Amino acid sequence: MTRARASTLALLLALAAAPARAEDAKPGPWSLPATGACQPKGGLRTAPGDDAPPQVPFQTGDSFEIARLEVLRHFIPKELWQYRDRFFYEGMRLEIGPCFRDYSAPAFYADATQKFRGQAKLDADGGLANYTAGQPFPPDAIGPADPQAGLLWAWNVALRYEGAGFRGKFRVTDLLGRVGRAEPFEGEIFKMNVSHRADRPDSGYAMPFAKGNHWVAGGKLLTPFNARDYAWRQYRNDENMVKAKRSDDLVAFLPEWRRVRRIPAADIEGLHMPSFAVGVVPAKQMVVGTGGSMGGGVAAGGSPSGVGGGTIQTKRSGFEGLEIRPVLWSYRVVGLQDVLAPINVAGAMYPDEPNREFGPWGLSFASDRWDLRRALVLEARVKGDPGYRGESRLLMYVDLQTLSPLYYVSYSKKEEPIDIGIFAGRWSEDRPDYPKWPDDPARPVRVIDSVGAAFANLAEEGSWRRESWDLVSTPPPDADLKRLESSTDLTKGR
Repeated sequence: MTRARASTLALLLALAAAPARAEDAKPGPWSLPATGACQPKGGLRTAPGDDAPPQVPFQTGDSFEIARLEVLRHFIPKELWQYRDRFFYEGMRLEIGPCFRDYSAPAFYADATQKFRGQAKLDADGGLANYTAGQPFPPDAIGPADPQAGLLWAWNVALRYEGAGFRGKFRVTDLLGRVGRAEPFEGEIFKMNVSHRADRPDSGYAMPFAKGNHWVAGGKLLTPFNARDYAWRQYRNDENMVKAKRSDDLVAFLPEWRRVRRIPAADIEGLHMPSFAVGVVPAKQMVVGTGGSMGGGVAAGGSPSGVGGGTIQTKRSGFEGLEIRPVLWSYRVVGLQDVLAPINVAGAMYPDEPNREFGPWGLSFASDRWDLRRALVLEARVKGDPGYRGESRLLMYVDLQTLSPLYYVSYSKKEEPIDIGIFAGRWSEDRPDYPKWPDDPARPVRVIDSVGAAFANLAEEGSWRRESWDLVSTPPPDADLKRLESSTDLTKGR
């Protein structure tokens, strides 16, 4: 009897010490379902106006072919469902992964969130001031009726836990309809945070060479040949959080220039990266320009049009949706919805598997593992003029726990859909060879890396796909990161 009481007491103490993360532990407006609960308490979260099915019609381990896709309709965003023929196909085999698996950030990020709780503030223009590290606005401090709830969540998305950033190889392919295919381009890319680093409390949460920058990004092209060795650096200053007109600092190098040149970066929102223009540029013509929603660039193999006068605007960077600037948009919370999403895919792609099948449109991650996730749905409306692709409104589905992007839809000023995208992720803890933190190998990583994306360009009947299977979010050693941060490194070895 004494032994039984002792066992019961030990169990109760263990439960009390467990972190509260499930909705049955502490119900609230932003609660997460219990890990593994394919039938979450409180019913399903569905899109506004949709009727919820009586229960989740699947469980972990089930698989679905195209003939049974209708069963999953309530768990696919209705915007994607309308164009499902591009993302699901005959011959697919979608495997149901874990329900609400715990992908939470490591303790050091949560510690930073609590340490600086209540310090980050919104200014009159929607900018973020007095932010140091961690999540700027803890979910339990965001009221569902708060008129600024959408903006608060948008800043949480922008500053979500990403390790130290990301780095690795990539391939982006433009797809014109079902058959026409532009030449893919391949390269290396990185985006590394140099300040607001929750893993660096002993150095003031910043690298000593940050120089007021939040992050530095860059990379170089490997193919096609006429753009080989194009390299660039993009610097995002902390002023971008409060000043909508504060542009990034952007420099690039082409061998024929023989020096590093500054490139216009006005109103860039996301990552700059050389890209093809979907449906506009001939398949063999390479255009180098800005990513994100706006910007100019240079024609690879030609004169720097963005420097000498005039710009060539590009369609894609391949990394849309990963970096946002909330100060440029007005936000509202549309709601919460339980969705299936490829947040932790199992099938390799480029560079490990360069010949993976993506369906007849080249956009499908359907033959893979899809988890059941609770998504936060945000709507954003541009404050000024529409972006260079004409986007005036966005819908973003982000994972409520990690705030990683799951789905993305953009609309024109006339409310016509421009494009719709889906993101594929990969969980660091499922990768035995994942690189450790260089300054502390024992520190946990616990991050979702964005290893793929596919966007259907509805306005121009074109599409694109990104593959970046080996992306990692731990940084290189500090000395190597300092060299990456320097623009003088662009010309070395060329």
